[in-house]
Amino acid sequence: MSLNDTVSKAIDKKVDLYSHDFWRFAVRSILAGVYLTIGTAMAAAVGNAVENLAPGLGSIVFGLLFFVGLFTIILLGAELATGNMMYLVYGAIRKDLSWFSAARILLVTTLFNLVGAVMVGFLLGQAKVFAVVDPGHLLSILSQGKLLKEPGQMFIEAVLANFVVNMGIVGATLIKEWSGKFLMLMVVIGAFVILGLEHLIANFSLFSLTFFSADPLIPEMNAAQVSLNWVLVFFGNILGGGFLMGGVYAWLNKGRESYRD
Repeated sequence: MSLNDTVSKAIDKKVDLYSHDFWRFAVRSILAGVYLTIGTAMAAAVGNAVENLAPGLGSIVFGLLFFVGLFTIILLGAELATGNMMYLVYGAIRKDLSWFSAARILLVTTLFNLVGAVMVGFLLGQAKVFAVVDPGHLLSILSQGKLLKEPGQMFIEAVLANFVVNMGIVGATLIKEWSGKFLMLMVVIGAFVILGLEHLIANFSLFSLTFFSADPLIPEMNAAQVSLNWVLVFFGNILGGGFLMGGVYAWLNKGRESYRD
């Protein structure tokens, strides 16, 4: 099956579920936030332990393990907003759905991804593994680093982040074997996390975990700075994953049939 056929089929499923069974679509979106937050928490716990043993390596280990959440989302069929950016723009360009429908589905997915991240962030914040999260803990350090970035830097890094994430999603779509999908996502997703780029749903997860577990809370974790990050990263992710991946591949696959994915 070609990339166009696979993506079109996936878009049809998303639109059908959203249109005829909204709350099941919403729950699948909540589950994406849940899975990504659990993966983020595991990566942060291991990364912090490594950082205590070998300073400087914790964030690298965090990056290498972060892919587990995204792999679980793909494996279990949850709805992730940043992946849907690629699918929905691809579909809108190819007229599989209207731009209005694409925007509506994306906003709903994003909202319920946040609900899932906050729910699990709260629960994990009560767990023993995050009982001692001070300003020197990897969660606090990573969150603080993101919130201290300049707005222009946040936006550019958001464009790059979702471009890279959707490289992994397109690659996983083209690869048939699950072992190949696993390796593709491990390498590609590790690249965006180790580079410290800005991914909206990853930030939902990271900030939720930090907010509910850190004591004392880092001063940058306030409504104004978090909201600024989320808004800029949302639009940057749309440009990078939606238009620069979804849009470009929609255009590429209108070309000569012998060179379609």
